[in-house]
Order: sequence, then C-alpha cells, then structure tokens
Amino acid sequence: MGHRFTSTALAALMMGVTTPVAAQSVDAVRAFSIGAGPLERSLPVFAQQSGLQILYPSALVVGRQSPAVTGDYTAEAALAQLLRGTGLTYRQSRPTVFVLVDPSARAQLEPEATQLEEVVVTGTYLRGAESPSPVTVITQEDVARQGRATVAETLAALPQNFTGAAYEGSAGTGADRTSRNSAYATGVNLRGLGADATLVLVNGRRIAGTGSAGDFSDISNLPSSAIARADVLLDGASALYGADAVGGVVNIILKSRFDGAESRVRVGGTSDGGAVETLLSHSGGFNWSSGSLIAAYEFHDRGELRAADRRATASADLRPLGGSDWRFFYAAPGNLMAFDPVSGSYEPTYAIPRNQNGVGLTPGDFRPGEVNLTNQMEGQWNLPHQRRHSVFVAGRQDLPGGFSLDGDLRYTDRTYNQDSVADIGILFVTPDNPFFVPVAGEPYQEIAYSFVNDLGPGRDEGFSRSIGGAFGIEGELVGWNLAAYLSGGRETTGLTASNRVQTTRLDEALGATPDDPLTTFNPAVDGYFNPYGDPAAHSAALLAFIGSGYLRSENISTVGSFNLKADGVLLTLPGGDLRMAVGVDYRQERFETSGENFISGAAPRIAAPTAFERDVSAAFVELRAPLVGPDNARPGLERLELSLAGRIEDHEGIGQTSNPKVGVLYNPTPDLLLRASFGTSFRAPSLRELNSAYRLGPVFLDRAGANVISIVQYGGNPDLIPETAESWTAGFVWTPAAAEGLRIEAGWFRTTFEDRIATPVAENLINALNDPTLAPFIRYVSPGSSADDLAYVQSLLSHPGNYNPNVFPATAYGAVIDNRYVNASAVEVEGLDLSTRYRFTLGSDDISLDATVTHLLTNDRAVTATSPTEDLLGAPNFPARWRGRFSGQWVRGPLTLGGALNHVSGGRDPVNGRGIDDWITLDGQVRYDIDSGWAENLSLTLNVLNLTNEEPPFYDAPAGIGYDAANTNVLGRQVSLQLVKRW
Repeated sequence: MGHRFTSTALAALMMGVTTPVAAQSVDAVRAFSIGAGPLERSLPVFAQQSGLQILYPSALVVGRQSPAVTGDYTAEAALAQLLRGTGLTYRQSRPTVFVLVDPSARAQLEPEATQLEEVVVTGTYLRGAESPSPVTVITQEDVARQGRATVAETLAALPQNFTGAAYEGSAGTGADRTSRNSAYATGVNLRGLGADATLVLVNGRRIAGTGSAGDFSDISNLPSSAIARADVLLDGASALYGADAVGGVVNIILKSRFDGAESRVRVGGTSDGGAVETLLSHSGGFNWSSGSLIAAYEFHDRGELRAADRRATASADLRPLGGSDWRFFYAAPGNLMAFDPVSGSYEPTYAIPRNQNGVGLTPGDFRPGEVNLTNQMEGQWNLPHQRRHSVFVAGRQDLPGGFSLDGDLRYTDRTYNQDSVADIGILFVTPDNPFFVPVAGEPYQEIAYSFVNDLGPGRDEGFSRSIGGAFGIEGELVGWNLAAYLSGGRETTGLTASNRVQTTRLDEALGATPDDPLTTFNPAVDGYFNPYGDPAAHSAALLAFIGSGYLRSENISTVGSFNLKADGVLLTLPGGDLRMAVGVDYRQERFETSGENFISGAAPRIAAPTAFERDVSAAFVELRAPLVGPDNARPGLERLELSLAGRIEDHEGIGQTSNPKVGVLYNPTPDLLLRASFGTSFRAPSLRELNSAYRLGPVFLDRAGANVISIVQYGGNPDLIPETAESWTAGFVWTPAAAEGLRIEAGWFRTTFEDRIATPVAENLINALNDPTLAPFIRYVSPGSSADDLAYVQSLLSHPGNYNPNVFPATAYGAVIDNRYVNASAVEVEGLDLSTRYRFTLGSDDISLDATVTHLLTNDRAVTATSPTEDLLGAPNFPARWRGRFSGQWVRGPLTLGGALNHVSGGRDPVNGRGIDDWITLDGQVRYDIDSGWAENLSLTLNVLNLTNEEPPFYDAPAGIGYDAANTNVLGRQVSLQLVKRW
C-alpha cells in the first residue's frame, strides 16, 4: 500500500509530483539538498523539492548516476546540474512540466503520451516522502546483475533474509522447524523472525497465503517478467500495514505500462548434475493518449536435484566426511526388536542376515548383537522438479476530472514432484507367515524394517494455483489525493503422497490378519510378504497391494480487501508542508482444508471439509511534520522531519490491537542523512492455528540412547492471543559531494518478539526427550505397569483423530507429547546492516562497486516463559552471524563483465562443539549487448554462480545430511545462458 508520487515501473512513463498547493515558479531560487546516486531515486526527490513535474520513461533513467545537487538554484538550473554527466537533457513542455530526453535516441517521448502513474512508496503513505526506516530496492537490473532467474531467487539471497523456513531448499531437511511448507514454496523470512512475520504485498495490497497453515506468501508464484521492482522495508510496520509486518514488509511492484515487447530465454544447470533449468517469457504492451495495457507470460521449469548426486546428501553415514553414522536401524534387511518395559523403548536384538532371499533360514542364521543399518537418503531428492506457468495483464484508463481507473490480474499454475524418504516401521510377524523363523522360541517377532528395496522412496506430487488482482480508482479532489481499491487473491495447494505402505493390507500380506475376501489380493495366490530377505522375491501384485497407501490434502487460502485512502496538506509550517494520510481497510480471510487418508483401514477415510473465516477492519493515520526545511535551514540543521503513524485493527474473534510508530529524519549537512524509528507490531493467530482439528500419531524418539515410542498430539488452540513486537532502528545515509557516485548506508536494528505462537516440540522434535526446555510439553507413561497410564494411552489410541492407531500395542508407548499451538516463546534479534555503492567512470568505461553486509549481534530465544534464554548466534539452522555480498561490474561499450563474492559465516555444532567453517563463493558474469544490425536490442549473458564449485561447510546434522540447509546449499556450480530481445 502507499501513494503515488511518480511511476517507476520499468518501461512505463514516469512523472514527478507537483507540490499539492500552489505551482512553484521555475525562476524562483530554492534550496536543494539531493545526494549523489541513482538517477531513478534522485528525480523523485528533485520533484518534491522543486514542485515541478518531470516526465520520462523509466527505462531511460535506469542505471544512470546523478551528481549531488546542494545549494540555492532555480529549479531549471538544479535540473541541469542533476542531469550533468548522465547523457540526458530536457525540454520544457508546459510552465511547470519538463520532459527528459536522450539526444542520441532516434525517437523522443511526446508529452501528450505521458500520464500520471501510480507507485507504491513502501514505508509511508505520503507521496514524495522518505521512509524513516531502511528500505532496500531490488530492480530487474539487480536480478540480472546477480545472475538469478527470478525475483524470488534474488529475494531469497538477500543477506537480511533467512532461508531456514518457507524455502524449498530447507523443506524436508530438518532445517525448517515449522514444517509448514508443504507445497515447496518460496517465502520471505526477514531477520529470521518467521515467514509468517514478514508481510508480502503486491502493489501495496495483501495476497493469499500458502503452506499447510496459509500463513505466508509464495513469491515464486509471481511472474518475474511482470515485476518492476521489489521494495524491502527492513523494520516492523504494523502502524502502517497492520498484522504480520513484524520482521518487515516486501512490496512487489508490478509493471503498469509498457510500449513494445520483450522476450527472454534462459537455460542452465549445475556442473555436478541436476537442477536443469529452462525459463521462457514474453511481455508486451502499448500505450494510448489516455491509457495503457500490458500483458506477460512466463514458463519456468527446474529439474530435480537428487540426493545421490551430492556428497553431503548421498548417505546418512557421514563418517567419511568426519561426522556420525545417522543411518536408521529400520533396515533392509531388518532387525529383530525387543521391547524394554523399563525404558519404554524398542532395541535391536538380532540382525537378519544379508545377501539371502529370506527362504530356508534357521535360528542360527540370525546375528545376535549386530544391527543392520539402511541409508534413509537412498532415492530421495534434495530439490523437487518444479514447473510453473504464469500470466499477467494490467491496464489503466484516464477519466474526466483528473481521475483514473487501473487494474491487474495474474494467474499461476505450479506443479511439483518430489521423491521422499521410503516408509519404515515395526512389522508384527506371527507363525501364520510361512517365512517366520522363531530364533528363541518366541511366539511372534517385531522387525524394524525399511521398504526402500520393496517400494522405493515415497512419491509426493502437488500443485499450487494462484489467482489475484486488483481494481481501483484514484485522483485529486480539492487538493487531496484520493484512492479506493478492491483487491483479492486465492491460493489453492494440493498434495498427494503415494507409494506408501497401507498398514491394514500389510498385516494381511504378513498373515497377521485373515485374508480379506473383499479385496482382489489373496496371499495364498499372490504370496505372503517376506520380511527376512535381502532382498526377498515378491510378486508385483503383492507390492502393489501393500504399497497402495496414500495421503491427499488440499488447502485453499482466500483474501479479499477494500481500501480507501486520502492524503494531502493540512497546513504549512516554517519547514514545509504538514501532510497527513488517513484511510480505512476492510478484508475477509478464509482458509479451507480437505483431505483423504488411505494409510490404514479397509477403505479410504475422507476428512470432512472444514472452512474458517474472519473479518478484519482497520483505520490508520500518518503525519509528516517538516520542522526544518529549505526555507529555515541553518548550518548543521539542513532538514528535520518528524513522522507519526498509528493504526487500530480489529480481528474477528481475537480483538483489537493498536500500534504506533514514530520516526525522525535529520540532515546535519546536505550529504548526510540520519534517521531513526520506533514502533510496535503484531501478528494475529492464523485461522489454522486457531481452528485446526485435533490429531495425533506415533513416532520413535531418542531418550538418552533409547528408542521410545511416543504419541505426538497436534492441533489448534482457540485461546491464542496475538504475537507482539517492539522494533527500533537507527542509521545514516552518506552521499559525500567530494566522492561523486558514492553512497554509504548503515543501520542498527533491534526487535523483541513476544508471545510467539509455536509448536515448541516441533522446533527440536528429534531430540525432544533430551531437551529440558521442552519438559512442560512431555508426559512420560508406563502403561505396562500403571493402570492409569494404560487407560490414558488407550484413550489416545482410540481417538478418531489418531491417524495410525494400530501400529503398536498400548503397552509399548513411553511418552505423550503435546505439540499443539501455544503462545510460548520469545525472541530478540539485534544487528547491523551496511551497504555501499560506488559508481564512477574510468576513461570511457563505467565501473560500479557494491557491498551489502548484515551482522547479527544478538539472537536470543526462550522456548517458554520459564525456560532459560538460548543464545542462537552461530547455531546451525538459525540465521548466520554474518552474511554479505561484495560485487563489481565493468562496462565498456556493449561488453559487461561482473563478479561477486558471497560470504556466510560458520558457527559451532551445539551437540559436539565442532566448529562449522565459513562458506565463501564467487560468481561471474559476461554480457554482450548488440545495438545494431539484425540482432539489434539483443543481449546475451553468461552467468556462473559458485564459480569454484565450493561445497557447503560440513555440519553433522541429525537428519543425516552433511551441511546446514538453512544457510547453505548443495547446488554447487550453476551455469546459465540468457538471451533477451527487445522488440
């Protein structure tokens, strides 16, 4: 959300804003304070300070650098100074309207073809105003410079973003502790505070959520060819934007005007194999005297990355890499198990012999005291195969009286396939199985078994379909700017997990239950399942019968909004105009779930479709008071502005929240800006967190080396309250006049986040029984010796929400874990951001140097109100202490060479104290632009990410992978070739 002060969409016409009171005289001398930097950022500042309208196509100014303009000038003289060295000039079309032109261009922009256009100014609702909070802007040029395929990939690589959650590369690796990214989406997780605590907007408006809780936004579903830029507000902003804006706000600005056409083809892959990529896009548009229309299509296909193709993921036995052996004792061949009632755990007693077919075994063939182990990574994929089709259309039409209509519509269909871990379990085998061999006269056996050789890995197939759009009217009335918009979105995700063991049918195939005459399978004809072979011979009919289990789920997230806003000048202060923005928002949120389960039972169990919805209403106000400005500036006090904002928001069923924000902007000199802000933010409980059904099921967990069968409970909590946060920022922007083209920006941030909604056990489920901070959520039971515990466990097993109740007897369970949503944890993050950019010429060459670094000073967490505070700095699967990117680019004529160094700091394994090394990678780029002949306006680019093919630093992860999947990746060297043709 925000306000228009100029259009900045790529290839769209741009216009600076006239001061909303009286038109300024071109000949009047005014004080200007504009730092050196990108021309596309300097022009809106000039428009505000001069009161003139500046017309230009955005493509004309992208990549050009402007010098600083400080001192007293007429508006025209200041404009001439601003354009010095840019290669551009201007002409005056009306008394207060200037048009920028490129003298070398063959055709110039006609003023009759220009129109006011909307831009969303992230961080404020006031046009032409500067945010007191830090804002990072990512343009299409930035995406190209980094060698990325999409804006989503570029945002994921942002140093302030954390990919340990809501990112396909960390899903299923143990790094994503939320386990909500069921559709392998790409969200944004600023400061590591959670993807559900970063608000994602499109043109300033909310979009539907994704994931199993519908509580974060999938930016990979937005076609990059339709995106002009992405504004990243690195501060809490609920005072302006409402719920979820805790870690910050990402505002995706879509293209609104385009005259011509552009085609893009990109192909790529990795030097070690896998992740083969193809991207095709085409966009086109045309403008007329009172409007415009643009449309785009994009296709993206990225192949899978197999675990076997990378050393760090090929085997869960990490000893060759210097780590531990994390392989499962659920093996093929399996292990005979015995239950220890004292520890409440199952332990291997005999190993089934290897390299035999399971026929004719004798008790002496079994290996006492030995344990078979199987690599659970076998057959898995690190990344799914994803395929996406996206379309986008937007239009605008001027109306009489200074008003205009505009709207956009977008649709994406994304599918994915993923091979996941093979099923494992404890098989109950009786003498009714013809292959049964009693080792010590026992009446039955329980075998820890992996189906990796029988069925292979599990198969996940899913889709994500997203549709969204907006329609609005805006204009000026009695000197105030008015805007009213309707917007909406709907995201549907579906998952089918197949090739899963159907436990009821497995029992029949094992002979543990009688043959079911209602099925076509007959063990006397099709054969019994033999769990003793390595491998055993099984008929296709038998494997199809036991592997017929599946799970299906579908989630639908819907949001619809109405926004009404006005902004203008209240009065004139000595330092400038006191401006105010006011508005009201109303939206409806809805979340629907449905599913089907055929993991056990004689017939599939259909989960009753459920739908939860609520209304949200809000009102907000923002004030900007220039206490010192050009008219009353003095040495050491060039500018002083105070900003105040507040928002009241009411969530149906939760209650009302109010959030203020205050900010200050201070220029002691024309080239130095100091800024600071403080505000409160919140995140409301999601509909899924409040209302999801109670369910539970079994899991094996380690307790001091013993394997304890536990029941884990899941579900919503209607008594949840909003999460709350306080955020502070302070920093500076320095554009020294003595070093033209240099910009240095630094900032400090601190956020305290309380009443975090979480499932605390899920944060460390693998080690839950050994983590003292999780003790409040664990109840140990002894159903074999306690009648009360037996009755309690039996009640949980008989509950209709238990998705696998019959796999173990009631007496086998040793713990019950409550993993339902609660307001429990608190987090504090503090750190520093630094970015520099230096643009200069060397002879006829253009050179640019960039650096962006984020350093965490504090990352503390308390899992519960009574648990001790944990210092997570340097801990794997949490945000790295240091992240940075240092890049340079050299341009000579049509040739561009670029390079970058990326740095992610290591840390220390909290379990064994072993250090984790830093990860340093190099990127390279070569681009050639053809300006004439048959290939005119054609660009060819060769990109290489991770030029030296650096493997991620080793981390002995309990999930059986040898790297920190939250902060690094195993893609290795990525090579791509891109062709762009402008028509």
